[in-house]
Amino acid sequence: MSRHIVIRRVKRASGGQNSPELVATRMRSFASSLSPRTAATFLAVMTDEGLENYLVTPDTDSMNKAAMSAAHAVTGRLSYVDELPELDRADEVRHLFYRPGGTRSSTTQAGRDPFSMAASLADMPVGSWVAITMRAPRRGLILHEDRLWDRWIKGRIVGGTHHSLEPNGVIAHVAAASTSRSGVDSLLRQVAGDMHGFDLETRSVRFPRPWVIAQFLATSLLFLGAGIGLRLLAPTLAAVLPPALVGTVSTAVMLAAFLPVLALLAYVAWGLRYERRFRDGRFPLPRRRWALRTRPPTQSNDQGLAESAENFLPSGGAKRQEKEPGDYPLNRGSFKLGALLPVGALAPASGSASGTSETGDRHAPAPLLRRIGPVIGLDAIGRMVRLSASDLWAGIAVFGKPRSGKSYLLRSLFAFLMMDQQPLLEQEAESPEQAQSKLGDRGAIFAFESKSGKDAAEYQAWARTLGSKKVHVFDLADPDGARIDMFSDGSDTRDSAAKLVEKMIYHWGSDSIGAASAKTLRGVFTTALGAPARVLTEAIETHPEEAPSPAPVATPMAIAHALLGAYGDEFGQHLAETIRRRLSDVKKGRYEGDVEQLEIAVGGLSELYGASVKSASRAALQKAPSSKVEVLMLAPHWWRSDGRVTTIEEILRRHLRVVINSGATSTLTGASRDNLRLPATVGDALSGMILYSLKEAIQDVCAGWEERGRYVAIICDELARVARNSPDVIEWTRMQGRAFGVIPIYATQEPEQLVEDVRRTMFSLSTVVSYAQENENVAAQIARDFSGGATEGFEVVHTKEVMDLPRYMTLVRTVLDQQRQNVLTAKVHPFEDDRDAFRSVVYPPTQED
Repeated sequence: MSRHIVIRRVKRASGGQNSPELVATRMRSFASSLSPRTAATFLAVMTDEGLENYLVTPDTDSMNKAAMSAAHAVTGRLSYVDELPELDRADEVRHLFYRPGGTRSSTTQAGRDPFSMAASLADMPVGSWVAITMRAPRRGLILHEDRLWDRWIKGRIVGGTHHSLEPNGVIAHVAAASTSRSGVDSLLRQVAGDMHGFDLETRSVRFPRPWVIAQFLATSLLFLGAGIGLRLLAPTLAAVLPPALVGTVSTAVMLAAFLPVLALLAYVAWGLRYERRFRDGRFPLPRRRWALRTRPPTQSNDQGLAESAENFLPSGGAKRQEKEPGDYPLNRGSFKLGALLPVGALAPASGSASGTSETGDRHAPAPLLRRIGPVIGLDAIGRMVRLSASDLWAGIAVFGKPRSGKSYLLRSLFAFLMMDQQPLLEQEAESPEQAQSKLGDRGAIFAFESKSGKDAAEYQAWARTLGSKKVHVFDLADPDGARIDMFSDGSDTRDSAAKLVEKMIYHWGSDSIGAASAKTLRGVFTTALGAPARVLTEAIETHPEEAPSPAPVATPMAIAHALLGAYGDEFGQHLAETIRRRLSDVKKGRYEGDVEQLEIAVGGLSELYGASVKSASRAALQKAPSSKVEVLMLAPHWWRSDGRVTTIEEILRRHLRVVINSGATSTLTGASRDNLRLPATVGDALSGMILYSLKEAIQDVCAGWEERGRYVAIICDELARVARNSPDVIEWTRMQGRAFGVIPIYATQEPEQLVEDVRRTMFSLSTVVSYAQENENVAAQIARDFSGGATEGFEVVHTKEVMDLPRYMTLVRTVLDQQRQNVLTAKVHPFEDDRDAFRSVVYPPTQED
């Protein structure tokens, strides 16, 4: 028997559907894992927080699997704990013992609630507890407890049906503690009464037992009295026996009085130690009877006879023949029970006494336990549950309330991609998988982060741990940081302007930027992109009265802002004239420049600043689009063309790994200062426009990447912020992205935050992961999707299961080779606590034979 003890707490689980027959089957499965030297204890403790249930077993593989059967039997889920609640708070500990000579009527198990004991135990005083310890019967040549019990029980019951005769019966010991002797006696009677079918008369005892102490003392006094009596009778006996002999015998008899005293001390020490073990939570095996032979019942046959039956002599005489049930075949503190009877001590009570409920464990299908891809988490017995790397193209959707752990999960998926891109050399690998790549080393990764630079820095930390490939962070709020060029993805100025407006429409939606506003924006951006940024500085210098103060950074976005009337209509007209003069000067050779591009820029002025456009008409056209550009101008540095600037196309071609951080900056990522933050509306707008730019760039650069073993992973932590008003990008990555090697990995707090088309696309992804949800309607929507149309049985996922998920626990539906698997539960592993061990955890070293 293992000396290492595992303590598991059993909590109520949502979604369980156990019939009495199923409970009995699972408890028999649990009992089959016991052995005569391998015991398990069901412990129910009333604490200040309510009734708590524990399963205490040796740390063996068989018992670890058996624990799952027991948990499923009581519709519970297991969680490992380091120690039991304090069991020493109770004043009195007593044990259930068989009382010979008595019997009581047996209650049938049919139609009875197997968990009724749980409801009774919920009324225990605080500090009280009940422990039922079980082992398998001994089946030795000399002591065969099953045979002895069968012979005895059939000699005292009518008929051959009894719970203890069912397969996989257990030898059990019942101990309880409470605040008083009367309280613990009542508690033990209650436990015996709640084990339906248990029909033995019992009493409660404590250790060391007083009557045993009294027997030892009586024996000692008897020897002492005998010795003293011999001494007093010595003169009388002198005529018969020599005085020396009488004195020697009396002395020996008096000395023999110390032997019971020594035995008494040993027994008391054993009894106190035995009691102490229960109070310490180290429950001993149910004791066995030490007699080599037991007296069989007088009447014994396959049918059996009742103890109270009256039998008459064959001659017909009236003399009654008393039936003798024989000796109790077990230790009187042990009972043979059907596997179902103790289950009430493990079952969490319903109602307020039980505390909170948690989602029950759903086992992962066996194929997902193989080394097929990234680890999604651990199952109930600590096995790695994985997603299929070959199915990642079909996408991953993650739902979870704030601080649930979804960001942690996304970073662990990112870590897998980083590891997969950089396999070890064969001589360095601890397992074959560490030297292999499932997706290939040529993959670009875009991660959209919206919390803080510290979260973005976690991606960089993973890169430093897993190899030489770097992660580049673009902090949107950092005025001195690296930037992505948002204007260079067109074939000419007009095309670039049109695509920039498309990015804006993607974020704000076509309802907000209608046809008229889009036309106006295309015009002003055609001008802003075609004219040199210097013209804004010239306009400010030549028109100081109406010029903005302080002067904005001269960028195409600032030019568009001014043309949309941000600094007044007079300055807008002056800027338009400055641009026209620049074209004239270039044509006359006063300045260098591209005449054709400047002509296109001047052409873009026609709608707002044409000769026939009046100020009132211009103001009407400017009003709607100017509010959008005003938001973008809250990040003026982002539109500069100098400094560290790259394009999305370049990132894709070089297969780089980048993080777009719209949250607060941190010097941990290389930002110039800590805690610089853009307004949420600005960060969301820039992130959404970058996401749209990424989709356009992928179509230009990544055609055929899937066939060539390349990919683009898009990881977005808060999808609602970058896909607020349009489903275009999300639908494209799901429907057409595969051919371009796109791997979409999206997360959001709840589906209701997304527009209908985006929400539908999220649920169409092949892997959906849900953390706990607090909104019943949201949980119901996720449960319906997970159930997949099932209406009964294990395939049904209940709303409460989604709501009762503990922290870091997920419900997952996924596919393998495009075949949908059963929904499973998995707890996200704390990989970031030990990044150096990531490879060894995901791909453990190969075990040598």
